[in-house]
Amino acid sequence: MKKLLILLLLTSVTLAACSPQATPQLITMETNLMKFQPAMIEVKVGQPVKMTMRNSDSVDHDFSIMEIPTSKISSTAESVAGHDMGSGGTAKEPQLHIAVAMGKSGTLEFTPTKPGTYEFFCTVAGHKEAGMKGTLVVK
Repeated sequence: MKKLLILLLLTSVTLAACSPQATPQLITMETNLMKFQPAMIEVKVGQPVKMTMRNSDSVDHDFSIMEIPTSKISSTAESVAGHDMGSGGTAKEPQLHIAVAMGKSGTLEFTPTKPGTYEFFCTVAGHKEAGMKGTLVVK
């Protein structure tokens, strides 16, 4: 009986150690008055991130990071009619991007794979210049 108990205990510890870290870090991003709130986000390498972006402003906004090493990127935002990237100073598509219409919400899921500091911003013309930018720190 003692051997069976030890075997069960070792099996459960081994399975727990081998399981991928599936619990995402939840972040709620608000956009209002041409600002992101929070403007600084900290996440961990290898931990999934689930960010809900709520656009409380009277215009469309997006969240973009040009280059960031990630895996498993997905988003659940409705497409924003007429959303035009590139006018915010981007010559190419951002690696991480979600556009959210005014008064709507969307979700962006990703797993950062490399530590670093990454700028995020809104690519809508004039929004970055008006202060719609922030920092994502991956530790």
